[in-house]
Parts: sequence; C-alpha cells; structure tokens
Amino acid sequence: MTARIALVALVDFQGRILVHLHDDQAADRPNRWSLPHARVEAGEDPATAGARVAAQVAHVPVDGDLELFWSGYAPGHPVLTVAFCGRTHATPEDVAQVVEITPAGELPEPTRVHKVFLPGEEILSGRAFTLASGYVLARFVDSPQYQRLAPGAALPPYLPGLA
Repeated sequence: MTARIALVALVDFQGRILVHLHDDQAADRPNRWSLPHARVEAGEDPATAGARVAAQVAHVPVDGDLELFWSGYAPGHPVLTVAFCGRTHATPEDVAQVVEITPAGELPEPTRVHKVFLPGEEILSGRAFTLASGYVLARFVDSPQYQRLAPGAALPPYLPGLA
C-alpha cells in the first residue's frame, strides 16, 4: 500500500494559517515549518485522517467540515499527500506556543513544536518548510479556497446590537 499523509490548512477569521515549527531539539524535522499533519493509517479514509489531524495534532476546532484542497505527490516526495483546508475560530491565544506531541505511530521522546498562526502573505517569506507542506502552501495561498476562507469572504459572526 502507498504511504499517505494528511495535511490540514486551518485558516482563522483574520486569514492567518496555522503552522508548526519543529524546534532545534526536535527529533523529527528539526528547524522546519509544516502544516499540521499525520500519516493516514492502514484502512483509514484520508478525510477521517484530516479530521484527526485537526483534533489531535493541531488541537483546534474546525468550523464546519474540512474540504479537500489537493491530493498528489509533491515533486521529490515519495508519499501521497492529501491536503485539506477549513476555517477555525481558534485564536493565537487558544494555541499553545510550545506543545509536546508524539509523532504518529511512535512512542519515543516527544517532539517540541511551536504552533502559530501566520498571515497568508507572509507564510512563505523565507521559512524552511517540509517538502509536502511547502508545496501545498505555495498553491493554497493563491487558491480560491483560501480566498473564500480568508477575511472578506464571510463576515465574522453577527452580534446583535453592535451594528
């Protein structure tokens, strides 16, 4: 069976995208940025894996359903990548700055990951991303899906009396 990973691009109401930085102490991909991701387990549907990534890796709620953004092989990457996108109402304050997580399917020492929301126009400016995440993000920030999820596509929740 082909190895597969699920990536999730989560956009907040200010158009920022949630990304992870694996710090220099990380055993896996040190000093690399990435989208929240995990391996699609044997027998698991990629959409189910995407929802699992949002809940167990990103640790943020998704507003509505995740949408398939892209599926394929990033150049030079032998793993089938399935990328999803969605909106979250999480804020930077909701996201722990440093979180200990264990890579999917492994029980070694935890990986230190810094989780931050970055504006779409700044996300690719000089950051070293993992191969699949960089490939997906380069396409996502210019996509109709991102434009729809970013500010202006939909107003924040209506609050009566504040009009």
